[in-house]
Amino acid sequence: MGKLATTSSLSDYPKMTITSVKHRLGQHAKAIRLDYSFRGKSYGYDVGITTSSCHYGNYRYWFNCPNCNKRVSVLYCAGLYVCRHCIGANYATQLMQPIDKLFRKVAAIRQRLKWQHGIANGHGSRPKGMHQTTYARLVAEHDKLAQQIIGVMSK
Repeated sequence: MGKLATTSSLSDYPKMTITSVKHRLGQHAKAIRLDYSFRGKSYGYDVGITTSSCHYGNYRYWFNCPNCNKRVSVLYCAGLYVCRHCIGANYATQLMQPIDKLFRKVAAIRQRLKWQHGIANGHGSRPKGMHQTTYARLVAEHDKLAQQIIGVMSK
């Protein structure tokens, strides 16, 4: 088995998305004011805002990271709100062990097939409206992943 992850995940940090503050922005906003407390310390500063044109008209808002000035849609709080690159943390899935990734894939297939959770519960029936070829492909992929899990667990 691989090494255990010791780095932190982005889910360990409070986050702020551009959509969560979009209602506070005017049409030509250049910055948004952030005033908050984090671990007993007060913060107050402006975060730059930019826009980009969408293909079908209108525009999309972006934050400019206060630390590196990258254009991002999510900022994470590590004292200051900064982008994921500045924090140096990984997505939770990047920290998963190989066996956990297998379990996650099997769970996704079982959910799509509307089967009970867990590889020990066997197969269910084909969901209404699903093509037979799609069903057969998903069952084959499920069984292959289940065999890999059993192989890893029996070591």
